[in-house]
Formats: sequence, C-alpha cells, structure tokens
Amino acid sequence: MKLPTVRRWLCSLPAIALITLPVWAQVRVELSKTTRTIPKDCKLVVPASIEPQIDIEGLVREAICKGEGEMLADYTYTMEVTSRLVEKNGKSKTKNSKYEVFLPTLKVGTRARGILIEIEKDGAPVPPDKLEKERQKAGEKLEKEETRIDREAPPANPTQGEVKGMSPIGMYSRSAVDRSGRVDLAFTIISFLKTCDLTFLRRETIEGRPTLIFKFAPRAGVAFGEGEGYIGQLNGELAIDAQDHIVTKLSGWPAGVDRTAPPAVYQEMMRLKEGTWLPRVNTVNAGRYPALSDKVNWDWSSTFSNYVRFVTEIKDVKINP
Repeated sequence: MKLPTVRRWLCSLPAIALITLPVWAQVRVELSKTTRTIPKDCKLVVPASIEPQIDIEGLVREAICKGEGEMLADYTYTMEVTSRLVEKNGKSKTKNSKYEVFLPTLKVGTRARGILIEIEKDGAPVPPDKLEKERQKAGEKLEKEETRIDREAPPANPTQGEVKGMSPIGMYSRSAVDRSGRVDLAFTIISFLKTCDLTFLRRETIEGRPTLIFKFAPRAGVAFGEGEGYIGQLNGELAIDAQDHIVTKLSGWPAGVDRTAPPAVYQEMMRLKEGTWLPRVNTVNAGRYPALSDKVNWDWSSTFSNYVRFVTEIKDVKINP
C-alpha cells in the first residue's frame, strides 16, 4: 500500500519545515530562514502573571509566542522515525529508521535541504563501511548547499525601527499528512492553544522545573484549520513551564477513552543547556484511533536527540612583520 506524503513543519508558520515522504521510503528535511525578528504572534506580547492567580489568557498568548522560533536550523541532531500502518484486514506493519541530520548554515531569506544519513534500520545498525561512505557524501552535499546559499542569499535588509514584542525561546513541531496540496491531518501545539479552553488543575515539578498543569477542551463554535477538525473530538492535558512560559508537554485523547491508553496525539519538548526548547517526541496515533481521520490509517512518531549547535568564530590573525 502506497502512503501519501507526510510533512512535518517545525513551527506554526512555514519558516522551517521538516518533511517526511512516504514513511516506508525516505525522509527529507527542508528548511528556510525568514526575515522576521519578532513573529506576528509575539508582537505586543508581555510576560503573563502566574502569582497569586494565573492570567490564563495572557499565559496562552505568551506560550504561543515562546514556541515560534527558528532555532532548529542552528543544530544537528539524531531523529528516529517509527511508523505503523494499519491495513484493512486489521493487521499492522511497522517500520523504524534512525538518522543523523546535518543542516547547512542558512542565511536570512534562504532555503535549503538537510542532509540525512540513515544509521539504523529496523533495529539493525548500518554497516560501518557503508556509513563512512554516506558520511563522506554528506560532507560533499553540505559544501554544495552552503555554496549555493552564499550565492543566492538576498542582500541584507535590516528592519527599520524597533518592534515591540517578545522573542521566542523554542520551537514547537507541526506534523501534517499532505496529499497533492490537501492537508488530511495536522498536529501542532499552537493550534490547541488557539482553539481550546484551558482550566488550571495543579502545580507539579517536572524534571526539576516548576510546571503548571492545565486540562484542555475544544472551544464551542471555533473554526479549526485544514486537517485539524479532529481536535473537536479530543480533550486532555498540557504542561506549561512556570519559569519560561512555554508548553513542555501535550497529551490528547478522544472523549471517553481511558487516560491509561496511549494518547491520540502527544508532543514533548526538551530544554537544552543553553535554555532553548526543542522537540523531544512527536506522536500521532491515527491508526489506533480511526475516528481521527477517514483518510489516514497509520501511526507515526519522531524522537529527537543529540542536539549539537555549531558556532563558527573568526578571530583576529596577527602576522609577525
């Protein structure tokens, strides 16, 4: 059975896009760098109060802004992609691949394709000799991409005037199944923040950080984006970091499903040592819950790890006369 194209955008706007082609075939990563210093959803946003009472409306606005960054373009990382196709006879087929992802250095207003090296397939490591050859090819491709970017980069055009607002500190992921330009199913934290009502439940400590836990339910009469109508079937919980005011976890289940069952959608973020929040896990279980979509009948999950940020510095060179 041939699967349609699966796109994974790494933010709510197409500033950076991670695109997964048919999961039984290959994975492609594409990125772009916008000219925005402050995203639209960050303009005029100010820090929300959470003491003594929580300003939920203000916190939601801030949480949307905090995850609209473009930081993923600055990192290399490891990505493990698992997919489970549910066939008409009820049987399932699972595929798993792990990749090293290398990204060329982007300049404002440029686009590029990341270089993916498959290091493991269905639990079996790629042979060392083959892996070494693929890494050599990857180095050559990166050089060509960066040469092209330098050639095609538009002239610098700094924004005039000061724009008031807040700067993002992380990047939410967005997953979508796209066939011929039609989005059949899409999942992003930002859409839940914009279309659901939040109710405060409790305070917790997660991985040593104070966290606010909310339950969410779809807002009555709200209009969902393309491929996001299933949100109207779900309710669940999301966590917001009490210090950074960014969503760190979201779990959603169809109404009536026991919370001990796997969620229909799940996303978890991780905080890097430099304070940036990037995706850790992104999961959609459309095969397990067929009511989510009449066009998508498989589950997929992406796990991100080993983030490494490369910074190039040019220092003064002193020549002895």
